[in-house]
Amino acid sequence: MTISEKLKTYRKTQGFTQEEVAKRLNVSRTTVSSWETGRTFPDIERMINLADLYQLSLDQLLREDPQIMKNIKTLSIY
Repeated sequence: MTISEKLKTYRKTQGFTQEEVAKRLNVSRTTVSSWETGRTFPDIERMINLADLYQLSLDQLLREDPQIMKNIKTLSIY
């Protein structure tokens, strides 16, 4: 599951709307939508805030995302 899919799933599991998440993180609803559709990616500060909001660890959000894992493997070569 990609991070964008996880963000949408966890938001719904917690019972939040995109608008509620946007207000809590001080971003626009369209920004939250962009994260959930994979058009853009939250910065690390926002990822921490999202993990806290959804009562998750960063590991739970980031693990098993194919693109993240590919980037980590590429970076570890250097």
